Amino acid sequence: MLPQPSIARVPGTGAHVIVDSGGTGVVRTSSGRFLRLVSPPPGLLDALAGASDGDGEASAYAEALRARMSALEEEDAQRRWPGPRREVALVGGGPLIDAVADALAGWGAAVTRHTDGGALLSTMDGAADGGRRGGGTAGPRGGGTRPWGLVVAYADSPVERVGWDRLDTLPSQGVAWLRAYREGENCFVDPICLDGDDPGAEQVYRRRLAASFAPRELDTWRRAAVAAAPASAAAHTLVVSRLLTLALAWAQESDVLEGYRTTLWKLVTATGTVSEHPVLAYDPPSSVDRGARRRV
Repeated sequence: MLPQPSIARVPGTGAHVIVDSGGTGVVRTSSGRFLRLVSPPPGLLDALAGASDGDGEASAYAEALRARMSALEEEDAQRRWPGPRREVALVGGGPLIDAVADALAGWGAAVTRHTDGGALLSTMDGAADGGRRGGGTAGPRGGGTRPWGLVVAYADSPVERVGWDRLDTLPSQGVAWLRAYREGENCFVDPICLDGDDPGAEQVYRRRLAASFAPRELDTWRRAAVAAAPASAAAHTLVVSRLLTLALAWAQESDVLEGYRTTLWKLVTATGTVSEHPVLAYDPPSSVDRGARRRV
């Protein structure tokens, strides 16, 4: 029986070197790729373990390998969450949005927290005022007046969503807008908005009312802000997963992002049912000219 290959970790990385009894070696990168090593020196595994015993060739090879693996991991991290899209703002509080913040930060996003939509708008107004004092003007992202590329909001109850309609203007200013919320035990993740033509929070809700068998009762119940028990562990996990899936698609400008712009995600925890529903934006109704009838 042939002896088993030996394995050593590349220091400071998630890569591992595997060398067989004949001295042939490969390195498994942190992303799971296997790359063939070119002429690895006999003392490479010892050098990787920090016990090279003065073997300069093995130490140099180990250092070059460490630098190369570190560079590959940095490239992977940039691919996972590109630098130009690092700035993300979170609106809301509680364990669920805390989990989203931790996950985004762990994957390379620069996260800022805001208690509600009003706090976010105040920050934006402050940034715009600073730009004007510096000679700039408020405008679309790219003019230096919008500090984030993506805003993610979560609400545990309808009352926490008050003011979200004011944030529906974010996409027209170059800021992506993503929302999740609970209504009783049911959970929703709205379509992600990338521009002013996408359905915002208010349009999604009006579409839901239009599709409901009891729109008046739904609206009355929602406005009553009925208290609900804390979200279950399963609901928490599924909603966080959906938010991260959409945020990652936005960061990477993935092809699947287009479908997320018109898809409402819903979780009914009572039955464990997850469903998706198409939601299309609509043109706002024209304002009524109340003097038109008098002029006829």
